[in-house]
Amino acid sequence: MEMQCDILVPYFRKSDTIALVKENIGRVSDGSSSHSADALRLGLKKAFELKQQNRVRLRCSHDSCPWYINHPSYSSVGSNIHCQSCAHRGLGRLYLHCAGCGYNRTANYSSCQSCAKMFI
Repeated sequence: MEMQCDILVPYFRKSDTIALVKENIGRVSDGSSSHSADALRLGLKKAFELKQQNRVRLRCSHDSCPWYINHPSYSSVGSNIHCQSCAHRGLGRLYLHCAGCGYNRTANYSSCQSCAKMFI
C-alpha cells in the first residue's frame, strides 16, 4: 500500500484529496472492496506508466561507445558528468548527455536542464 500511495500522492495538491486516496487504497488493500481492486490496479498501472514517461537515462555523446547504445542509469554514474567507459578506453573526457533530447550534462543535476525530464 505504501508504494501505491507514493506513486499517486505527489501529484495531488489538496490534503483532503490525499487523505481520500489513501483511505480508498487502504480499503482495497484490506480486501474489503474486492470489486474495486481491478479498477485500482489499472489506475496504479497507468499512473506508474505516466510517471516513467517523464524519466530518461543518460548516454555517452560518442556514437561508438557502449554507453551510447546501453544507456547507464543516473544511480550508476552518480556525480560523474563524463563517460567513464570512454575514459577507461582512453578516449578522453566526453560528456554524458540526456538520452531523450541530447543535452549535455555539465553539472551534477538529477534532471535534464533542457527537457526537464528526471534521470532514471
